[in-house]
Amino acid sequence: MKKHLACLALGLMLISCSQDNSVKYVDPNAQGSIAGTGIESQDVSAAAQKAAQSIVNLPVIANAKTPPIILITPVTNRSASPIDTTLYTTKLRGTLMQYASSKVQFLARDASWNANQQEQGLRDSGAVDNTSPNGRKGATYDYILTAELQGISTTTSQGQSDYFLIAFKLVNYKDLLIWEDQYEIKKEGKEAGVYR
Repeated sequence: MKKHLACLALGLMLISCSQDNSVKYVDPNAQGSIAGTGIESQDVSAAAQKAAQSIVNLPVIANAKTPPIILITPVTNRSASPIDTTLYTTKLRGTLMQYASSKVQFLARDASWNANQQEQGLRDSGAVDNTSPNGRKGATYDYILTAELQGISTTTSQGQSDYFLIAFKLVNYKDLLIWEDQYEIKKEGKEAGVYR
């Protein structure tokens, strides 16, 4: 009997260990139960969505006869909060593609520049056949989209407060500012959290 109870206890322990519920999937667009006062996934998503919707409604974009070409520059982080700016840039471009793919086109030099240069070198050397009579001509931009993250923090014995401003600018090829929009975030908490 004791042997059976010991086996049953061991079996229950193994089952409970194999059903570890300490990790769960959560909506990346919603605040999770573990949060800090820094920039988090829902902040990146909300700011990118706001910028995308605003750009699509700009008269120079909405009324253009042919979709303008936008070059998205890497997000600049001027805040003290560590953030993967490449992730932010990727999310911004993906959201814009989702909302504006029929209204604008995007240059993807970060993804294709090196490959295009290598291919052009192969064509120029005759290693591959160039079927275009005038050679390959790359596209250029009509507008440059920039995003800059700024922030200030306050820490007292009562907790931490972080304010962030994400400023988006659309500039034409003559360096004229066509559009600017901002997204603000302010968070307060007992602890700032550790971001990696």
